[in-house]
Amino acid sequence: MKKNLSVFVMLFSLITLNVNAQCCYCNGNGLINGKRNAPVKMILDSDFGSSTDDLFALMMLHHYIDEGLVDLQGIVVDREGEKNAGVVDIFNTYYGHPNIPIGLERNGVKNPRCFIPYNGICDLKDAQGNPLFKRSFDESKCMDGYKLYRKILSKAEDKSIVIVAIGFATSLSELMQSKADEYSKLNGLDLFSQKVKSVYIQSGRFEETDSMCGYNMRAASKQSEYFYENFPENVDLIMSPSNIGDAMNYLPEDVLADLRDQELNPIKAVYSNYTCDTGQRMWDTNCLVNAVMGDSHYSFSPRGKVKFVEKGEESLMLFTSDPYGNAYYQLPGDSYFNMEKLMDIRRHNRMR
Repeated sequence: MKKNLSVFVMLFSLITLNVNAQCCYCNGNGLINGKRNAPVKMILDSDFGSSTDDLFALMMLHHYIDEGLVDLQGIVVDREGEKNAGVVDIFNTYYGHPNIPIGLERNGVKNPRCFIPYNGICDLKDAQGNPLFKRSFDESKCMDGYKLYRKILSKAEDKSIVIVAIGFATSLSELMQSKADEYSKLNGLDLFSQKVKSVYIQSGRFEETDSMCGYNMRAASKQSEYFYENFPENVDLIMSPSNIGDAMNYLPEDVLADLRDQELNPIKAVYSNYTCDTGQRMWDTNCLVNAVMGDSHYSFSPRGKVKFVEKGEESLMLFTSDPYGNAYYQLPGDSYFNMEKLMDIRRHNRMR
């Protein structure tokens, strides 16, 4: 009885948090558990334009920037289509960070499956016929995704950049294969190896009866194969398997309930104009939270090495334990863990 009561109290307090509440792990001044950490220098890489967990990750990322936890260097949109970059511009402008550089994939997966075509919010109008959401730039002028990587990495200190990769491996693969250019004399693989500290990526399952690589990886299986085969051993690879987010179901009715007092909000516009009850789960946010808040918020496998087996739609990811390996992955939590992570997303969504 006492256990059930404490769970209820936690749920009630998390759901009813004031919209201006600060992060449960930080105090809004870049402090995590009372300790000031340097902001994480980050590049976000995502397949915007289909699943809405990308949008929740972007929304949370903007709050992390406000709290002094992240120094966002750029965003790479690895799904082709200028409107997908337009969605990112809408979010960046809405949340008060309109000058974040955006790169766009132009040689990636052709006609990938689109679960929720929410890039249509770029075309929404108000009662006067004006665009519903403010914009800050012309997305047709976006740099190619791999070029933006090269530009950012060329200026970065060694081992300073954290990449949160929650989409296809297209732009990352192109980066690794790129040659010296106006930004750096290094080839892409050497540039990546020298400047990147770690990559947090949504991929795999790593269950005893299921070694599938996950949708993001199999949709770009050839590029994924190149990415994993050439991934430098001196860069940490932290994976969030799809079974982590499977248990975090942010129902559309709950999304709209959490935004009921916000008249103009891009996530509300998506959930008001499109059918979002598509089996959507909160997969991508776990990579971001892990990258910003640290490993203490998850449980992990031992260190090891990962191998990508390219078979198109049947592509696999195999993990072998090795104390000297550079890879490890998040382990599923219990119901309390799942509830806590989902409530944190909801709390962020209620913040103005």
